[in-house]
Amino acid sequence: MNSDEPLVELLFDRLAADGVPDDVAELVLGAVGGDDDLRAALAGTPTRLDPAADASAPGRAHLYLDSVTIAGFRGVGPRQTLRVPPGPGLTLVVGRNGSGKSSFAEAIELALTGDSARWADRNSVWRSGWRNLHQPHDCTIELGLRADGDAVPTRIRRAWTPDGDLPSASVTVTGAAGAFDSLDPLGLARPLRLYRPFLTAGDLGRLVTSTSTALHDSINGILGLELLTEAGQRLAAAAKPADAALKDLRERRTVLRAALADIDDERARRAAAVLAATTPDLGLLDAVLAEPVDADGDELLAAYRRLAALTLPEPASVARLAEELAAAVVESRQYEESQVRSSVRAAELLRLAMDYHVDSGDGPCPVCRTGTLDGAWRQQADLAFRELRELSLSANRATSQVNELTRRARQLIGEIDVPDGEGTSVALLRDAVAELRAVPRTPGELAEHLAARYPLVAQAAELVREEAVVYLRERDTAWQAVAAELRVWVAAARRAPALKVEQAQLKAAREWLKQAAGEIRNARLAPFAAHSQRIWTQLRQESNVELGGMTLQGAGTRRTVVFNVSVDGADNGTALGVMSQGELQALGLATFLPRSCAAESPFRFVVIDDPVQSMDPSKVDGLARVLAELAADRQVLVFTHDSRLPDAVRRLEIDARILEVVRAERSVVTIREAADPVGRYLGDADAVALSRDVPDDVRAPVVAELCRSALEAACHRVVWRVRTAQGERVPDIESLLDGARLPATFALALFDDAGRADEVLSSLNSRFGRAGGDAYQACRKGVHGHWQGDLPRLVRQVRRITEALV
Repeated sequence: MNSDEPLVELLFDRLAADGVPDDVAELVLGAVGGDDDLRAALAGTPTRLDPAADASAPGRAHLYLDSVTIAGFRGVGPRQTLRVPPGPGLTLVVGRNGSGKSSFAEAIELALTGDSARWADRNSVWRSGWRNLHQPHDCTIELGLRADGDAVPTRIRRAWTPDGDLPSASVTVTGAAGAFDSLDPLGLARPLRLYRPFLTAGDLGRLVTSTSTALHDSINGILGLELLTEAGQRLAAAAKPADAALKDLRERRTVLRAALADIDDERARRAAAVLAATTPDLGLLDAVLAEPVDADGDELLAAYRRLAALTLPEPASVARLAEELAAAVVESRQYEESQVRSSVRAAELLRLAMDYHVDSGDGPCPVCRTGTLDGAWRQQADLAFRELRELSLSANRATSQVNELTRRARQLIGEIDVPDGEGTSVALLRDAVAELRAVPRTPGELAEHLAARYPLVAQAAELVREEAVVYLRERDTAWQAVAAELRVWVAAARRAPALKVEQAQLKAAREWLKQAAGEIRNARLAPFAAHSQRIWTQLRQESNVELGGMTLQGAGTRRTVVFNVSVDGADNGTALGVMSQGELQALGLATFLPRSCAAESPFRFVVIDDPVQSMDPSKVDGLARVLAELAADRQVLVFTHDSRLPDAVRRLEIDARILEVVRAERSVVTIREAADPVGRYLGDADAVALSRDVPDDVRAPVVAELCRSALEAACHRVVWRVRTAQGERVPDIESLLDGARLPATFALALFDDAGRADEVLSSLNSRFGRAGGDAYQACRKGVHGHWQGDLPRLVRQVRRITEALV
């Protein structure tokens, strides 16, 4: 089965392959088509389902982040802008806790959604602290997006008045399509719900530790299975009336049997015997009910019997018919007859012109001689022809709907029959029916007339029945009281066979659709689950927890996502409970990333805030590799305070841009390119070496210590690169480097052997000359006392060594 094939075509093929009976297949297809199609299928009318109806929507332009500017929001006071390259690639935004980096992550989400998932489960006191303490009045967020093919970026700006609350922001959207005061024209509401490109550490925990109904629905929507879910819901709703009617029939039968058992009457005993049968013989019940009450055959009593058994359509169903007719009339009025005729003529002219263009090719218009019939004209003509054709078809459908509902309304009115009888209530009923039969000429007036007049008929009929029943109770024995109810039951029981057939058909349709939907869902879920498993494999590293297939299970209120998780190959249903917090974090990422990076998503960016917490070093390396893989075709923006992730990115030589966020007094935030540890140490060493404000006896040890740290960082990078390439375990590499002195560290970097520390000095002298060896010695011994050498020269020599090492 091709999992990318349109759903309706899949259903057609499966229905034929499974040999599903036509009546059941029509119900399935009707449910997929919508409420109108399902009603038509139940009525035995072929559905109008178009197999191409669920074809994929036109692809959206890919969206990338360009910039986010904030002022007076969370940890950022004066206006500051975070700019990111609008294309695939990895950007790390680092900074200590409280530096303001997460403010940018939250601002991106808030700009697009109007809220933040991080605040969703917080109390009102916490949520009220979204304004910056030092600059609370000038509060704005501006998000820049780049769409493929658009030279003009899309800008989303949210601004708050000094006393406004979070939801009160004014929204301005500008871009290639114009300016708007809401995000609705961008059409991002559903993609944001399905593909949600934002992830916080809190989200990671919720993905696997809380209810997964929302995750189930999101994945279900990504797989394009909402159509099947809605079809199942329609079939379930359609089954309720028949189920309720048959249940009511059974319950009323039980009540009637009990009532007949208390009556000392031969007719009651025979009727009770018939009702006791598995399938009551309605003909026998008719015969019992038809027996005369009195031997002389009282016509008045017979008339009251007919009045007591009077049945009319339910007022609720008639009211629905009137509402449907009124709605249909309103819809049909949208299509003026002259407009439709003009549309038909215009469509015919366009068709003739397009035929002429096919026959004659590009050239001047044969009619006006001023226009040109060419490819551009043809595209516009095709579009106009389809629009005109759709207009005429819509008008015809609206007219047909009005005609059908008008016919049903007139038929209903014409079938109302008032039995013969006397009395005030019967006269009132006849008058009400007569007024109802005075049908207006137009459908709109008919709908109003039916809605206004039929309740009066129903009320009069109810009054007639009540008076007839009272009369019969007074005139006849207790048998006659039950006989009236029995007549109603018999009339309802005659509809039972048709209801049972409908019930069985709907049950068969629901069961087939449930099975087919499960198989289609599993086929479409397989690539999604496989992506999660690949990510988990990279993230788990030293973990003994294995992630099997992900499945969607349940229905109704019991929808859930199930992870097949095992520990050391065993799964007793509690594997999730024994996973560490770091493993849960990794599992959350393995679930989130395939969803956010679905091919159908218009968002080509992923924003991840603080994904490293609780992860051990091996999983941090795995995370760096996962992010690098995603960044091949996605814009990945990661905010973290943990230095292990940027260290892993540098150590694994992953191409990434690293920005550092620094927050000064009064929430002044700056953003700068972050240097690697080697460059940072040497930069600091240069600054101290050239400073004249620091005494010589202080400068020398500090410069030597900074240069030593730069050498160690460069050596560490070499050792990590070599050892990981050899497949060595992360904990073993950490243990090897932990506490190693400078000679041993250099020996590992130069010879991959800590035991050759005595050869380091001679090797450096050989590679870099005497100056290189002296620099090495200065870094070893200069930190312990006063060193008289040239400090700037020492920094230059150390830089030369580090550049050669890395």
